[in-house]
Amino acid sequence: MKEFWKYFKENFKKIIKDLKDSDKEAKRKQIPNILTLIRGILAPITIIPAVITKNLYLAFTLIAICALTDCFDGWYARHKNAQSEFGAVLDAICDKLFVLTLAFPLVFTYTKWIIGILILELLIAIVNSTSRLKGYDPHSSILGKFKTAILDASIAIFYLDYIINIPNLIIEILVVLTNILQILCIVGYFITFRKQISAKKINTIAK
Repeated sequence: MKEFWKYFKENFKKIIKDLKDSDKEAKRKQIPNILTLIRGILAPITIIPAVITKNLYLAFTLIAICALTDCFDGWYARHKNAQSEFGAVLDAICDKLFVLTLAFPLVFTYTKWIIGILILELLIAIVNSTSRLKGYDPHSSILGKFKTAILDASIAIFYLDYIINIPNLIIEILVVLTNILQILCIVGYFITFRKQISAKKINTIAK
């Protein structure tokens, strides 16, 4: 845990230093991280109160803004050669925080379905972040992207159910499918993690 906080503290200091620096290139490379942080900070402190107070139009607007930062930060980092290890870790954490933020208000209405989704998504975040912090690459897979798409669809259906009555069968199917995909992703990350550890040991012995 100390190593975790030390890692983030050092990188946050670097972000502040680069933003204060007169070097435009250093500032430019921090743009994706700033966009990611906006999503990570803005989501929980604005979306949750908006949803709980039933201000759904404001909530949808805030969700759209956060979703746009999620699309643009990765695009900018790839196309402007501003990718970094910390950026990947930060993006993964903020993505999970965004999903947890959207799911949290639903706990009060759809408790039995949302709790499982939240716990499994938190486990995915822990495994993913731990792997990255230890120098391994829990690279995204087609399964992971499919899981995210189904998870987003499930959350969207829950919010849509506030407005129109969605049949319980549709909600149940999406939740079960989401849970299955989440479990498969956790298993996949563990397998990838173990393989990379084994490969590292083999390379160390070979040297």
